[in-house]
Amino acid sequence: MTTIKDIARKAGVAPSVVSRALNNKYGVKDSTKDLILKLAQEMNYYPNTAARSLVTRKTETIGIMMADISEPYYSQLIKGMEYIANQTGYTLLFSNSYESVEHNRVLHKMIYAQRVDGLIIVGSNIQEKNFSLSLLEKKIPFVLVERNFSDPRVNCIWVDNVGGAYRATKYLIEQGHRKIAHIAGNLYYQVALDRLDGYKKALLEADIDYSEELVVSGNFVWQSGYATMKDILRHHPQCTAVFAANDAMAYGALQAITEAKLTVPDDIAIIGFDDLEFSSLTNPPLTTVRQPRYQMGQKAMELLTDILRGEKKNGIKITLNPELIIRRSA
Repeated sequence: MTTIKDIARKAGVAPSVVSRALNNKYGVKDSTKDLILKLAQEMNYYPNTAARSLVTRKTETIGIMMADISEPYYSQLIKGMEYIANQTGYTLLFSNSYESVEHNRVLHKMIYAQRVDGLIIVGSNIQEKNFSLSLLEKKIPFVLVERNFSDPRVNCIWVDNVGGAYRATKYLIEQGHRKIAHIAGNLYYQVALDRLDGYKKALLEADIDYSEELVVSGNFVWQSGYATMKDILRHHPQCTAVFAANDAMAYGALQAITEAKLTVPDDIAIIGFDDLEFSSLTNPPLTTVRQPRYQMGQKAMELLTDILRGEKKNGIKITLNPELIIRRSA
């Protein structure tokens, strides 16, 4: 394994000069620094992060908490984060939160054993606001994704879910539908509440009465979309359209509709939310609201690394805009 001393011998300088050059410190001529960086690359030098962390008390690792990393929704988020991690030299440590960050043992180990320099938390439960406040008290840099936390000190990145759901429901109304059911997500999450609000807003604007009976709550996985769609077909056969709070539940709904010997969109139209990779391949292709998931992942990492480097301060709120993608299911 190549060491700083190996590079120093090759460059004809002291190891301390190599260290300053690699860490972009003052006191090294540009020509010498360029030579050292070139040699480090040619000799496949990688810094000993364990040794460095003893000195700097930094691990150069960022913890990422997601509800269930196996869900297809997270793939583009992860790619966006990894792209920035590769640019900035941070290592990412992923873990499932299983819908609760407050009681997650892995997360607490990350924090209290000082295994990470900062955190990105995707999709936190709105009931767990005290956990975010405790991170502020401990001065642990973090970014919430899919959450607009009201505290002005908390960094947040989210998509305009109200606007996206409004456009999806409005499109169904414009196609002539008046009985529109909504398969909601887990209502302990802000994204689910916001998409429900967008659905309500479109109905109100069109002078269509909101009915709680037409809103059935799932938990963002296809199995719940399948089960809730069966309930809608059984108890509300008058419905001619459904807005599902995410694509995974829309997939389950499509399966339930097919099993009921009905056709989409002739008998019942359906719109999802996310625009997952498979949404253009369903039968029929799914009309959905596209989230800029890759961009969300990028921006979350950019924001956190800027804060870790002292280039930005806490309290940054970023809203991204979704896009209605019209295909053949509605």
